[in-house]
Amino acid sequence: MKFSGFLNVYQMDDMSWKYVFGEKSHEAPNLRDLEFLVRMHGLKWSILDEDLARKSLEEDKANYTGFLNVYKKGEFWYYRGSDIKSHSLQTLKKNVERANLEWKETDPNLAAKNWKLDLRKFS
Repeated sequence: MKFSGFLNVYQMDDMSWKYVFGEKSHEAPNLRDLEFLVRMHGLKWSILDEDLARKSLEEDKANYTGFLNVYKKGEFWYYRGSDIKSHSLQTLKKNVERANLEWKETDPNLAAKNWKLDLRKFS
């Protein structure tokens, strides 16, 4: 768990985000969705450290893959909420589907870009 620069917000090992305030906590795959959840439940959303918050936003934006629950950390692609990981996006997709988990594009343009980048890595 890593502090984000936002009040009560931490980045988890699976690159998701968690807001913790007393007994209440909310989790989301990105900061935008987490902020929405926090505000929707009437909790305070604010910045404690401008530089760290900016870095967290950049890291969050860089981790959009165009696929539901898929994130990249180092050289591996991961499927959030499972132990499934792979160097290849194609292999990750096969393993996710084999485990009867949902494989879905959330942003077709970004998904296509990541497919092309991943295919180049193995050609």
